[in-house]
Amino acid sequence: MATKAPPKRDTFRHGNLLEALVDAALERLEAEGVESISLRDLAADAGVNHRAVYRHFPDKLSLLALVAERGWRRLAQRLEKCTARKAPGEPTLIAGGVGFFLFARDNPNLFHLMAGARLNTGGQFPDLDDAVAAAFQIFAKGFADIGTAPDLLIERTTVFAAALQGVITQILHRRLRVAPAKAKAFVADVSRMLVKGIG
Repeated sequence: MATKAPPKRDTFRHGNLLEALVDAALERLEAEGVESISLRDLAADAGVNHRAVYRHFPDKLSLLALVAERGWRRLAQRLEKCTARKAPGEPTLIAGGVGFFLFARDNPNLFHLMAGARLNTGGQFPDLDDAVAAAFQIFAKGFADIGTAPDLLIERTTVFAAALQGVITQILHRRLRVAPAKAKAFVADVSRMLVKGIG
């Protein structure tokens, strides 16, 4: 007697559910904003029972922290690519500033999550803080190459990145009216002024 084949499942079966959930969250984030992300909806996107999601993420904060971490790691890759052939020091810092802007322009909702309220206030997501530090290492090296004293590197890097983040946020929110065709040059000029002012 022939055995009947098991019914075909419509649910998504993936070898790495965590990665699938993060990818789904990134897609939702860019399409509809952070408010659109819920663990139940991501479970539906991945085709799994919502209880499976909670095995990886006990709450929404833990999911957003990992999404932000991925964002910072992507930013680090973008900065490395933008600065790879630049001379050390000021040219690297200016190219990095432009790369920072281009990443934000191409991933505005992810950038707003990354640049928004700190997700790791309790220190429970050390990998997120490591990813932020790794992204800004490009800027720290740039300041080191122009002769910034080692004990001032963190301060100068933080001020440079924070000022750029503010300018970029204002451009993305259209509070700072810069024509799209001129935005890269504008950010390059801002980066140059910041380097001269705090370098």
